[in-house]
Amino acid sequence: MRNRRTLLTFVYELVLLGISAVVYARAFPGMYDDSGNAALALLALVPVFYVIDRAPWSLVWLYGLAFGAGFYSIYNYWLSTFHQLAIYICAVGKGIEVAIIFNALKAVYRCSGRWGYFFQALAYGAATYLCQVGFLAYPYGQAGSALYSVLPAIQITDITGIWGLNFLVVLPQTFVAGRIAECEDPQGTPPGRRWIDLVCILGIWLLSLGYGAIDIAVWKSREPQTVIRVAAIQHNSDTWKGGYDQYLHNFELLKKLTEEAMQEEPDMVIWSETAFVPSVAWHTAYPSHKATAKMVDEFVRFGLELGVPLVTGNPEGVIADPQQGPYDQNGDWNRIDYNSVILFADGQILGTYRKQHLVPFTEFFPYQELMPAFTQFLRSHDFQWWLEGHESKVFEYDGYTFSTSICFEDTFGYISRNFVHAGSDLLLNLSNDSWSGAVSAQMQHMLLGLFRSVENKKTTVRSTNSGMSCMITPWGERVGTIEPFTEGWAVYEVAVYQGKTLYTLLGDWFAWMCLASVAGVLLLAAVRAVRTCPAPRGTPDDRSDRSTPSA
Repeated sequence: MRNRRTLLTFVYELVLLGISAVVYARAFPGMYDDSGNAALALLALVPVFYVIDRAPWSLVWLYGLAFGAGFYSIYNYWLSTFHQLAIYICAVGKGIEVAIIFNALKAVYRCSGRWGYFFQALAYGAATYLCQVGFLAYPYGQAGSALYSVLPAIQITDITGIWGLNFLVVLPQTFVAGRIAECEDPQGTPPGRRWIDLVCILGIWLLSLGYGAIDIAVWKSREPQTVIRVAAIQHNSDTWKGGYDQYLHNFELLKKLTEEAMQEEPDMVIWSETAFVPSVAWHTAYPSHKATAKMVDEFVRFGLELGVPLVTGNPEGVIADPQQGPYDQNGDWNRIDYNSVILFADGQILGTYRKQHLVPFTEFFPYQELMPAFTQFLRSHDFQWWLEGHESKVFEYDGYTFSTSICFEDTFGYISRNFVHAGSDLLLNLSNDSWSGAVSAQMQHMLLGLFRSVENKKTTVRSTNSGMSCMITPWGERVGTIEPFTEGWAVYEVAVYQGKTLYTLLGDWFAWMCLASVAGVLLLAAVRAVRTCPAPRGTPDDRSDRSTPSA
């Protein structure tokens, strides 16, 4: 009977996690809804925390693996179009990661007594931060990001970063889950002692929403330093498909759309990530390939005649072996590339930004020497690897400053924060998401990038090759979105603001506070366990086995 009940409980808890994974995925843009449902993010994780709180240690890791792999398989379904291995790498990797997080969340809950739910919410905030550090960093799937359209709720991120919003979203859910678990426990906290907790949680939410409403009103009434007209060009073509003929076709299309946009007299033109593929820097210096050099010459001529600065994604080719010329001993190019953005104006490249945070496995793998077999496996699947940039480049032109994140770099808070901290007053993002074939994939990317505007209170202009090209205001409102998967352009009146937010100045302080709090709880629990551990038999404190001394 006991075994039967254990099996039924195991199935019951797996079903709860499965339902939670589906509902949580529906909170975000996905295969069934291109916008998502923010309300679902406020309740979808209750079953997750409930299962963590009541499950035995022996099963927590398995539950975490199942939930992590299941959720990301549904939520990031479009990864299968990026590369045949991507969806499997993501599901397995995130499954293992979530399994570790589940164990940490249970440990914190067990060690925190009455305040287990509170420290569990802090632990979730700490975990979301740690998941965005290092080679495997992947910001997708954070609970707070699902609230991207609830503008008053997300303004708190200009103080805490997205970590504070993550905490705010899961806190009511850890409370409810913990309360249910307590009600099932005869020795749990009596119901009457929790109303104060509930009032405090509601109070935190009301304060946050009130701050957000006031913050939006203040920024809407604020006068910008200047306003510039920026043209974003969306040519709706995957720029890495095809060879020379495709690159030439894309270039002609970009020129045509740009000439149309120039009728509106913009002050700047932006093309997307790798919109122009032949390296302008390389082929200008080493014009060895006649047709490609001719295309680059045409780009230079077009940029010179444009009359305004052109910001575009363009790979930067550099000499790989300084001891040799542009060709090696085999006659091949002695070249290696950065995924980069150039500012082209006055007939020359005035500045270059090199992508700092490369996509793991597909753009960068740092353990080639340690894992030669796996490295060869990755190379056999035609991954394109780049050199890694290390500078938070700030471009300056005509009195204003701006910086350019490349593709999914705008999903990381520290990238944009470093740009603004270094002096940038305007954020640009150049992306290529056309490979996904899904509006929901583009929306998931865009909504994460939206938080960079709110965190730093800077306007962002996104120029993508197929969507979501738009302008994002400092309070997170999306303006002038070009229809996804269509050719088009838009000219935005971009307000440029100076100044820095608390998040810009202090960075990820809230995440570090979460980490310190959780570490403190676990350390105190370990010390308490050592102090209350019974003394070993045979010590001076154990007199039960000692014989009575003779007279």
